[in-house]
Amino acid sequence: MMPVDAYAEDSEKDKLLNLVNNYGIGGVVLTRGGPVTHQQLLKELHAQSAVPLLVGLNAEEGLGSTLDSTLVFPQTLMLGAIQDDSLLFYFGDEVGRQLKALGIHITFAPTADLSTTFKTDDLVNHTFGENPIRVANAAVLYMKGLQHAGIIPVAKHYPHYGLKVTGYTKGVPIMGLAQDNKQSLYPLKQLIDNGCPAILSSYIHDPIFPDRRKITRKKKRIVPEALPTLYTADYLKRNFNFQGLVFSYVPDVKVLLRKYQPGDSEIYAFLAGNDILLFPQNIAATVRKLRRQIKKNPALLAQLDARVKKVLAFKYNAGLPADDPQDPENLYEKLNTIEARVLRRDLYEKSVSIAFDDQEILPIKILENTSFASLSIGERKENEFSSYLSRYAPFDHFQFHQSDEDTTLLIEELKKYNVVVAAVFLTSSGLVSEYPALLDELAKHTKVVVCNFGPPSKLSLFTGPKTIVQAFVDDALMRRTVPQILFGGLNASGKLPLSINDKIAEGSGKSTPMLGRLSYSLPETVGMSSQSLERISAIVREAIETQATPGCQILIAKNGKVIYEKSFGWYTYDNTQPVTDETIYDLASMTKVLGTLQSVMFLYDRGLIDVNRKVSYYLPELRSTNKKDVNLKDVLTHQAGLLAFVPLWPQTTKNEKEFLPYYYNPVRTEKYSLQVSPNLFAAPVIRDSLWKWTFESRMIEKPARTPYTLRYSDIGFWLMHRLSEKLLNQPLDDFLWQNLFEPIGASTTGYNPLNRFPVSRIAPTEYDKIFRKDMIHGTVHDERAAMMGGVAGHAGLFSTAHDVAKIGQMLLQKGYYGGYQYLKPETVELFTAKQFENSRRGLGWDKPIQSDWATPASLFSSPRTYGHTGFTGTCIWIDPEFELVYVFLSNRVYPDRSTKLITTNIRSRIQDVIYQSIFDYCQYPNPFLWSKSR
Repeated sequence: MMPVDAYAEDSEKDKLLNLVNNYGIGGVVLTRGGPVTHQQLLKELHAQSAVPLLVGLNAEEGLGSTLDSTLVFPQTLMLGAIQDDSLLFYFGDEVGRQLKALGIHITFAPTADLSTTFKTDDLVNHTFGENPIRVANAAVLYMKGLQHAGIIPVAKHYPHYGLKVTGYTKGVPIMGLAQDNKQSLYPLKQLIDNGCPAILSSYIHDPIFPDRRKITRKKKRIVPEALPTLYTADYLKRNFNFQGLVFSYVPDVKVLLRKYQPGDSEIYAFLAGNDILLFPQNIAATVRKLRRQIKKNPALLAQLDARVKKVLAFKYNAGLPADDPQDPENLYEKLNTIEARVLRRDLYEKSVSIAFDDQEILPIKILENTSFASLSIGERKENEFSSYLSRYAPFDHFQFHQSDEDTTLLIEELKKYNVVVAAVFLTSSGLVSEYPALLDELAKHTKVVVCNFGPPSKLSLFTGPKTIVQAFVDDALMRRTVPQILFGGLNASGKLPLSINDKIAEGSGKSTPMLGRLSYSLPETVGMSSQSLERISAIVREAIETQATPGCQILIAKNGKVIYEKSFGWYTYDNTQPVTDETIYDLASMTKVLGTLQSVMFLYDRGLIDVNRKVSYYLPELRSTNKKDVNLKDVLTHQAGLLAFVPLWPQTTKNEKEFLPYYYNPVRTEKYSLQVSPNLFAAPVIRDSLWKWTFESRMIEKPARTPYTLRYSDIGFWLMHRLSEKLLNQPLDDFLWQNLFEPIGASTTGYNPLNRFPVSRIAPTEYDKIFRKDMIHGTVHDERAAMMGGVAGHAGLFSTAHDVAKIGQMLLQKGYYGGYQYLKPETVELFTAKQFENSRRGLGWDKPIQSDWATPASLFSSPRTYGHTGFTGTCIWIDPEFELVYVFLSNRVYPDRSTKLITTNIRSRIQDVIYQSIFDYCQYPNPFLWSKSR
């Protein structure tokens, strides 16, 4: 079989065509090139060949091992760390599918070598590890996957290192097995026992003969030292009863060609019993010499005939003559399918190995009162790894990527943190004399987690750190995967496939549980269509172009996996600052359910309130007001007869033009400590006035002895704010931060974001022409919440979509997140359930109206769905039936209170697309036929 290089000069291609036409070579092996160019060249070769050509490719790690523009799957050593056997089979099956699509019949895989044979990382990476049993199991699974896809595997390599010369017959060495190396042949024997159809013998420059000078005296003409492994075919047949084909590789060794005649090595290979020779150097000379050998020894002709028939039968079993490979149109899409990408992701996730964790820190569970830092070694601190760490907890990021950096100052800075996650990237090789000592010293002062994105051999450099994670490769996917394992978004199950030292043995690997935190994946992993979700972009473009909103964030999570997270547009319509995933938005009325209601649910969960009691039971000051008989359940379902809102700000001004100095001041002072807007501050006494005006506000009029109907009201959550702070004996914002937002990792969620973040991270809302007469940027949009100093029951929360989704996922998981149970499942079920037959509302939560175009959510959403919207252009919807969390954040009120986002149904249309992507993927039944019993 001859090599085919799609990038070769035309003269080289002409030589190849000459070999096909004049010498009838039996096959080709694809080397450099892309799928389309190779496919075109193969068609031309097939057309010229009288006998169908056998086509091979080295796809040990997928097509990407050899061909460009194709997926590169994990290295073999990385596969050796995977404990899920089914993945190795599926890997072989997927590689086989791709090979089949290109018209390839054989691949030189799997590898049966042991890592102990090699001394360099490059060679060790091409083995499944050092344990013969595990290597054999992995190789057999990979082989069976290839065979399932219709590809013939050629296992490699027949190990020269397990053999020795035991004698000679007419100058040909007789090979025997060295007893102390029996284990090296165990994987190969298992492959043969499981039906391996072909084997490729290994190649090495070093001689395996015990005494070359002794052989020279015995025989004038000896076998070249680079070719002794050609003589192993006979051993396979005699000792393993191997009936398949033996492939041998003859390299281009110019030194040997000066000493030995062209064609000699090929003749040696034939005499040794090999069936197919890869990359012979001189076919013409080989043919001539073989004819001479047959003339001298006619018995060789029978051997040649038998060998040819064997190869032809092999070709027939490979499917030759086969139909042409797939049409080159959309070939890349056919090769690099979503299913292939999902498999690649699974292989990465299951290979990560926690070599040891003496600190018992992984997975990281406690986030509150813990300071985190990341250290990128060999890279700048802004990278994909550090970015994904920040999705789980607030991190400060550091770097060490130049040898002249002062490590003393760096250690002094990092030792202040409770946990330091250090990433050793491939680009750190130039710093190998500095960073091990840096990490060892740092480990004396704080907890250090080392993540090695390179060969396992580097693990021997770390003696101080007590927690080490082996990630094998350094690419974008692995940099995204490891943080998810560190924080329990994914579980760790990999085991090191080789020994490093006395401390880190083969098979080392701590298995860790998932903590119920969000992880990140592709839509197809949870039964959704990526292609369908692409329609979201068009809806958002419409919203931005029609100035329904200048920009937005969208996040979709299903089954605990974030499968869509994108930011669109700009902060404002002047297109100067783009929206990113880190942009913080004003949540408006989402505060009711993500803030105030969480405190109410907490109180109910602990038995501190009864939702059927009157609010005045908990707030005695209401007993002498018109709200004395209002109960919690009616308040939370917005049917307590409360007004929608009361515009209280005019009462703090003179003729709605001048701010009363009793309440306001343009400068923050000790007396005026509450920020209302960038240039307006209020005295805390204003809160007492606001509360007095609230319980004095009138009720909605209704006929006597009739219940109140649904009337959405902010005032009810003003009451819930007051109730919560009284029973908790703590300010609402402090309670939520300490008991929910910080522990859950929602570090951007909270009130008054300017106290923690620069204004550049916060999207502006509206230019308030009536009350504050200023651009509202960084302070709450709602007037009453602003007068309260930014903390109110109905508004005031800010967040990113990602942190909102964490709260949504906690509720979807019935109160569980990050290893902690924040609320009892029955509490979540009660509050999110529909409460009255004539009202769609839950306790605090909004819910869809089935088969009614007036529904606030998608018509496709299930009856169990609950969520809420916000006036600034935000929403969250949680659907337990589909295990969905959908978050949309925008500043649609910029620069004024435009209603285009509402009238064009942007949020619900995007939600429609989410459900359609599920239906497109798995063909759900008609979503309108929900049973009422559900």
